[in-house]
Amino acid sequence: MEFSIHNLQKYKLAVHIIQLSMAVVIWILDIVVMRSSAIVDGRLGWNFGYTFLILPAVIYLTMTVRFPRTRKFANPYALLVIDLVWCIMALSAFAAVANWNGTGKCRNGCKVSKAVVGLGVFLWLFWILSTAMSVYGLMYYRREGYLPGASRAPNNAAMIDPDKEAFSTAPHDDEYAPVHNAEEHEEHELHDDGYPGGNFVGRVHTPDYEPSSYGGSYAPTSMAHHDDLEASTAYTGYSASGYGGSQNSRTGRAQFPTGNYDNIPVIGEP
Repeated sequence: MEFSIHNLQKYKLAVHIIQLSMAVVIWILDIVVMRSSAIVDGRLGWNFGYTFLILPAVIYLTMTVRFPRTRKFANPYALLVIDLVWCIMALSAFAAVANWNGTGKCRNGCKVSKAVVGLGVFLWLFWILSTAMSVYGLMYYRREGYLPGASRAPNNAAMIDPDKEAFSTAPHDDEYAPVHNAEEHEEHELHDDGYPGGNFVGRVHTPDYEPSSYGGSYAPTSMAHHDDLEASTAYTGYSASGYGGSQNSRTGRAQFPTGNYDNIPVIGEP
């Protein structure tokens, strides 16, 4: 199974469940020892009381990071402190029972009390594991700004460079859509800008089909006709129409508007 940092809280939850289960077993074994002929003192009593303290710690360590409304209480520093303190208490609890066994006060409950010590050692090891996870979670929080697995929204989101969002794998708006063949589109707009004859210099855009002289149907424009148009409009860009100065429907070229051009001086004449 591949390890994912965002599943850290799930792994930590499993560790805490094991800790709580072991605490319940130790609690039952402590009761068995107390009901035997053993002379009970504070050392066994501390181990018995410690099993009750595990429950609120596990609830805080697991539930605060699990639900969105309680994540504001899941401070990574507090999580580490609780893990570390309960790890030290687990060490002192099973060590106290081991010392109590060495005094011989366990009597006929020594076998059960030794089992308590053995489970206490494993419980302490699991607390070491959960503490190490909390240390890693704190380091990740200080580097990334959020707990791994608890929330993927960083607390310092406002500090993120907006230029990096263009390279994100998340879906973008239309403004991030790639533009292909932009030069081709611009060239097409120059030749066909919506105004007939608007481009007086250069090539004139002509339709591939033109009206036929028979029945108004459309027939493909011949290559010779294209060549004639290009030759005739290479410099002038327009020619007079054969229908009273109206716009030529064959070429789509614009004509000068009707007006008085007598007062325009002619170059080269006095």
